[in-house]
Amino acid sequence: MKTEGMETDEDMNIPIYPRAGDLVLLMDSLVDVIGRGSAGILYNFGKQLAERYHARMSIPKNLEPDAIFKNILSSMMFSDWFTKTEIDRSNGFVVTLHNVFELDADEENCNFIRGFLAGLSSSIYHTPYTCKESRNPEKVSVFTLTARNSSMNY
Repeated sequence: MKTEGMETDEDMNIPIYPRAGDLVLLMDSLVDVIGRGSAGILYNFGKQLAERYHARMSIPKNLEPDAIFKNILSSMMFSDWFTKTEIDRSNGFVVTLHNVFELDADEENCNFIRGFLAGLSSSIYHTPYTCKESRNPEKVSVFTLTARNSSMNY
């Protein structure tokens, strides 16, 4: 795990994420029972889970939001959520993930991951974000995060 911009701190509490295989089982069950309506549920679940995780973390106050976001994503790889991550803030906010576990679920989109990224970025940057996805056949998913106007408090 890269720790550039983030020194080891025993006070920082990074949560343990659910294993990818367990989440795929949950997602497939929802799709089987609810069908396409599961997309909104999974997006909302991912968003709320990220917001809850972030709220429970003890993050040193002097860390830049970009370093926090990058290091949290890096920690998620240990739970098999994806194999590689790239973050591009040069022209917007784009997160590229390789081999996202959700590609193994019976879904058309990575709804849970989209929600998780939206909730995580909203919490870290104190601005509400939405997330859209595009992917290619090589199991690379590109997520574009877009800030939206808000009356929400983060």
